[in-house]
Amino acid sequence: MRTFFASIMLVLFAGAASAQIFTPQYEGHNKGYLVISIGGPRNAHEMTFAPIVLFYRQLNGDRHGSVRYARPDWMNPMTDRPDYRDNDESGVVEVRSLEPGRYEFHSFSGHQPSQDYDANFSIPFTIRPGQITYVGDYKFVEVHGEGPLEIARAKESYFVVRDRARRDLAIARLKEEHPVGPVNVEIADFSSVRSPLFRPDQQAELSR
Repeated sequence: MRTFFASIMLVLFAGAASAQIFTPQYEGHNKGYLVISIGGPRNAHEMTFAPIVLFYRQLNGDRHGSVRYARPDWMNPMTDRPDYRDNDESGVVEVRSLEPGRYEFHSFSGHQPSQDYDANFSIPFTIRPGQITYVGDYKFVEVHGEGPLEIARAKESYFVVRDRARRDLAIARLKEEHPVGPVNVEIADFSSVRSPLFRPDQQAELSR
């Protein structure tokens, strides 16, 4: 029984790891910080994608990585304990120490039962020495139809991107990376991103 349980854990770990690029934090004296929150519905059972992953890379460089969120699942040790639970969202705040330079989020990967979802795009951001770059709260939304089959799979899915800097930076500063320095808020201009996967916050006044 113990061997069987260990095998199941190995499969879960391999599946989760394949959906994310793990890279070491940059520890140079000139490092800057990326801060982003990523989450989904407040109630975990309303989210069928697991996990959701955004990949980033350095432009004119070789650094790359990802941020992810997986709805809480007690049977899967790779799922995330939320850093926050708001009225409409549960999620995590991710911090990455990065080499200064220009970067972009360039692709998305998500999985739901019997379906994988991938997308490519370009959302640029800049890392500056000794400073924090906050790129926003990426809330993943799923739209479902009615009936058992429609509920099991989202007929539409996208990110709503919002400014939750006050909440997210307070959480980020308690993380192991301890980001410090001036804060640059870089919420993407989605009129130039031109991807149906991302939508601006239609209730921006709630972000303040």
